[in-house]
Amino acid sequence: MTTLPTAVLPIFAAAGWSTGRNVPVSPAVPASHPVAAILSGFGGLNVGKLGPGLECARSDVLFCWSPDEGYQEIFEIGDLLQTELACFACAHNGHESLYIDREGRVFAVFPDMPGISFMGHTFGEAMERSLLGRKASPLLLPSHDKVSWYGEILTRGDPQILSIEDLTTG
Repeated sequence: MTTLPTAVLPIFAAAGWSTGRNVPVSPAVPASHPVAAILSGFGGLNVGKLGPGLECARSDVLFCWSPDEGYQEIFEIGDLLQTELACFACAHNGHESLYIDREGRVFAVFPDMPGISFMGHTFGEAMERSLLGRKASPLLLPSHDKVSWYGEILTRGDPQILSIEDLTTG
């Protein structure tokens, strides 16, 4: 669940991470959720730097437990996918929050912009996107008509948008 791609290992090592790292997590963290393993292995680390990336800006990722930031989008995704999402990090200089669901899929919420991004089917894929600057997929929820995506506002019907149905079948 917390396997890292080779491409980001040096970035994690530079932040002080090493294989087998295991730090205590808050008792409030649900032990049976993938967020517990992530926070145990990476909690407290500030990984990566902002800057130009491969397809978009690279991000930093600060691993920390945030029990509930109250984003309606997170509750809606949880209901639609019938899963529980948990925040495990803030990224991009604190301008986005990263969530993982029970299946290991990672999502990013940007509090100041409409919509949500699908970061990847795995934690490793999401870290590669964030830290190397690879684009995520814009996810449009049924309750929204638009999503912000790398400086563009995309509206329902745009072929670049990932729907909940696409996510559950692909």
